[in-house]
Amino acid sequence: MTGGGDGMTIANGTLWQDRAGNPVHCHGGGIIREGPYYYWFGENRQGKTRVSCYRSANLTEWEYRGDVLTLDSPFRPIDVRTDPRLITDDETGTGANIERPKVVKNPFTGKYVMWMHWENGKDYSAARCAVASCDTIDGAYIYHGSFNPAGHMSRDCTLFVDDDGTAYFISAARDNADLHIYRLSEDYLSIDEHVKTLWPGQYREAPAMFKRNGVYFLVTSGCTGWEPNQGKYAYAEQITGRWSKLYDFGGPTTFDTQPAYILPIQSGDRMDYLYLGDRWDPSDYHRSSYALLPLAFPDDRTLALEWADFVKIGSGSIETWNDADVCALWRIRTRSHRYLTAYPGGEAGLTAARLSYSVRSQLWKIEPGNGEGYVRIRNAACGRFLQPSPDGGAKAILAERSGRDDQEWRLEEDEDGLFIISRLTGQALTVSGTPGNPRGFEISLAGRSEKHGQRFLIVNHYGAAQTG
Repeated sequence: MTGGGDGMTIANGTLWQDRAGNPVHCHGGGIIREGPYYYWFGENRQGKTRVSCYRSANLTEWEYRGDVLTLDSPFRPIDVRTDPRLITDDETGTGANIERPKVVKNPFTGKYVMWMHWENGKDYSAARCAVASCDTIDGAYIYHGSFNPAGHMSRDCTLFVDDDGTAYFISAARDNADLHIYRLSEDYLSIDEHVKTLWPGQYREAPAMFKRNGVYFLVTSGCTGWEPNQGKYAYAEQITGRWSKLYDFGGPTTFDTQPAYILPIQSGDRMDYLYLGDRWDPSDYHRSSYALLPLAFPDDRTLALEWADFVKIGSGSIETWNDADVCALWRIRTRSHRYLTAYPGGEAGLTAARLSYSVRSQLWKIEPGNGEGYVRIRNAACGRFLQPSPDGGAKAILAERSGRDDQEWRLEEDEDGLFIISRLTGQALTVSGTPGNPRGFEISLAGRSEKHGQRFLIVNHYGAAQTG
């Protein structure tokens, strides 16, 4: 985050730092307003820490306030059968994994209540929720244990408090196939009732709910592990009533983010809504970053999200703009979420690797060819161009620029993605093999087929897809 005129500028997709210059570890979290400050709670997997808190007066300069939940947090049971463990293996000191923590203030008790996703630290077999509370917003939270709400599995989750103070816990159930909505008790510490199941069998996670002009919105992601996917939203006039179908928002990878929270903020005479998303780095969790983006509402039941490299929140206004050079860079992804990557060290080879935002050799420039709709595909790290092997083999390689047709490609689109077709051979770029290969996946050319390894998504970091 950097300074900018009369406000501060948010640099989306970068590694944010707090006021002390340390990385902000507040993943899968949520933000609430208390007095002059915004308080951001999120997961922090360093040492015994599980949930950290930061605060800011302007949403750009974040002050680290402490670790509000750790493996050593005190335990106090509540009136449900709960598991008291945060340390799940006394011999090894293994602790529970805590994900998606959300904090709200209970207007009836004055307490701050946190709900979260709890796992045993080894796998995702437990699928439990957990509860903690505190008398002060950024103090040491008392842990109240974990359980399966109303006997159901519970994974990605969020909290929502309605205008009348009724609180709801929303979480993924049945191995993520369903989303459940639970009404909480008046003290927000337990489940009163399972009131709604949304989109059974649709496999949605990362829920975030908000209300605007009397209409409830819920944004979610698909289930692709740490890899980004198409975000969707729905709306309803009543939480327990009929919800709309799911609509796409935010591009085919939701700008390489996953929903975490929707924050209403007062901007002059109007209310704005900011989308907080996690940009998970599948190759290095601790390099995961964030995006804070304004939502747009063409009407009361439609929302839209556009990417912005930079966002400045001023007095009564929100400005956004992009870096044209960065927006011209693309990633080329298979349907199995492997990304076309140049070998390091100037070699001419290619592989398909797991997404990593710190690996520049996964970035490509799509440049015009010699006409007739053909393009050249140049690696941003080494500057070499994609072409068939000159020895007549079936491999695809990288080579220095030439004026020949062998470096030109045609992008052909069907409902499952893009074929990348060589102008020279008429064959399709193909990814095959297994991750166990020392060089990863093989990148070759083959006749066009129905193989998934020939379908690609070419997308830049702000979510625009390259089409045929």
